[in-house]
Amino acid sequence: MQRYFFLLVAVSVLLLVGCRTPQTVKDAWKGTRSYYYEYLNTPAKIDMDDKGNILDYQAALGSSIADFDMRLQELERAMQNSDQRPDANWARTMGLRFPWLSGIALTDEYGYPQAHIPSHFAKSFDINSLLEVDPKQQIKDLRAFVQNDPLGPEIYIGNPVYIGADFKGIIAVHFDPRALLARTSDAAQVVISGPNGIIWPGIYVAEATPIAHVDWAERVKSEVYGVEKNDLGSFYWVCRYIGNLPLIYAIRVEGDFPINEENMRGLAEANAFALGAMDMSQLQPSVNVRHSLENVNSGTPPAEITPDGSNSPLTAPGNSPGSRQDATPLSN
Repeated sequence: MQRYFFLLVAVSVLLLVGCRTPQTVKDAWKGTRSYYYEYLNTPAKIDMDDKGNILDYQAALGSSIADFDMRLQELERAMQNSDQRPDANWARTMGLRFPWLSGIALTDEYGYPQAHIPSHFAKSFDINSLLEVDPKQQIKDLRAFVQNDPLGPEIYIGNPVYIGADFKGIIAVHFDPRALLARTSDAAQVVISGPNGIIWPGIYVAEATPIAHVDWAERVKSEVYGVEKNDLGSFYWVCRYIGNLPLIYAIRVEGDFPINEENMRGLAEANAFALGAMDMSQLQPSVNVRHSLENVNSGTPPAEITPDGSNSPLTAPGNSPGSRQDATPLSN
């Protein structure tokens, strides 16, 4: 009898709970839904002043180099998307889109210029380094290098052209980084180095900075950012690649470094090498151009198209006998 009494009580409790469950859940939801957006699904809020976990000098470097780097990225994408046989319209677009370029060139597989804008360039023109396949890259990846010249550094970027597995030549652009820095902000605060030395010292005496005394070709094999110090102070740096070329962007963290205000004049002087508003009237309908090799040292490709433009497919198209390969000139 006692057992039946407990069973009756248990069943009564279950019935009561079962009848009240929908109402209980509804009441509970009413009481808790006000906390849903506060604790479970918090609305997103953007704090435009929050720099996250980065330090002030890291933020300063990012801000100072942003314009320069974004324009380099835009140039990289344009080069990657270039046709295998770019024509005059492509050259026109590149010159207007990137007026800080010094020149545009097409070469054959031996590095001989088939077309070069401008036909005469004040700095030496030798893109042998772009002919070499970097074992760390795919063979069709962009290649780049820095050419040191008494008139200032020149960065070359090349897009190798392959038909199947056969290397046919290079589509190349080149520029003085100072011409691009002149079009960006805070160039004075930034130091830029390549694997073989500083290419832009900012407003500082280059040799006084710790950036000048690092073997960057070795350093970037194991690190992509860090702080370099010397007796005068320290610089923070990050590595950024153009093709296979590591560029080091650096900014002062602390210390007093000697200033060389003459550096800033170099920005204006470098603009003399920029294409700027290109005069494309020199472009003519091209024909296949062939180079004679009788008087050419095969180990040293010609530095540039002759100053009078007589062998340029852009100004005086024609054929020369004794060729060993077809050309890839700019064409309309």
